[in-house]
Amino acid sequence: MLTAVFATGCGNPAPPTSVTYSATTSSGSTETPQPIVAVFASATPATPITPTRIEMLTATSAPAPARTSSPVPLPTFTPMPMDDLASIATVTASMPVTGATPQPGHIMGLEQARVPILMYHYVSPPPVDADKYRLDLSVKPADFEKQLAYLSENGYSTISLYDLYGRFTLSATLPAKPIILTFDDGYRDAYDYAFPLLKKYGMSGTFFIVSDFINSGNPAYLSWDMVKEMSAAGMDIESHSRTHPDMRNRSVDFLVWQILGPIESITAYTGKRPHFFCYPSGEYDDAVIRVLKSADVWGAVTTQYGALHSLDDAMTWSRIRMRGTTTLQQLAAML
Repeated sequence: MLTAVFATGCGNPAPPTSVTYSATTSSGSTETPQPIVAVFASATPATPITPTRIEMLTATSAPAPARTSSPVPLPTFTPMPMDDLASIATVTASMPVTGATPQPGHIMGLEQARVPILMYHYVSPPPVDADKYRLDLSVKPADFEKQLAYLSENGYSTISLYDLYGRFTLSATLPAKPIILTFDDGYRDAYDYAFPLLKKYGMSGTFFIVSDFINSGNPAYLSWDMVKEMSAAGMDIESHSRTHPDMRNRSVDFLVWQILGPIESITAYTGKRPHFFCYPSGEYDDAVIRVLKSADVWGAVTTQYGALHSLDDAMTWSRIRMRGTTTLQQLAAML
């Protein structure tokens, strides 16, 4: 058994300065430390948590493969230009759609499912002094509502990352036209605009938050009270790291500090333990994936373009970026 006890708590604004590892067998002999199990002193007193579908999935999922210290091989991606709608339409039209039940010859982990995961950032009017990046990432609320109406009128049903994961691990049934809506960074407009519109259309979303942005009390971001309300209403709150850094080429201590703290905070405030992660700026390396898996993270999303997913690439699921200029015709072509 491996235990890591950190000298600093989850609320500390700096990375932990020391990590003590101990590993013993039942006979008392020392064994080689394995990737991380971290114990943090939570700033919020623990309260009983009612079992949710997260716990049920955990209890019934197939046993995880033995962890090793060897690097995790990563798939090779070829990003697709977002403006090349002809190419997008050609590729997505040829993607197979899995049925509601396992196919003949189904092998766990090799099945693929075509489920568009839309990636939003701001859902609000951009400020008058917005630069090109803010403009590109901003979907106006009126346009967002048109997109939700289009999805609803054309038979799309919102599901969660847990539902997609359960498709592969439990052969769970998905609706005929599933779609996942994700929102990065935890901006305040997620509560002011996206959340009310999702409720209006009977849809759900996954919100990836940066915990220290909330802890700082910055009014441009969500508060924990907003996060709790959204979670209680059926929205999924998942981690986007502690401070949104480039996580490549980092020490294990730094990665643990960025990954474990937000998981504890979200669990304490919502009563639901997050199991999915969004890479800051879509960047990652082998070490990040190993620490995420050690922290019982089941999957992670990137900024790479695509809609075809499997259990084998659950740590690098692709998405479809929604831009301020995305039209309904472009959305239809990408779906």
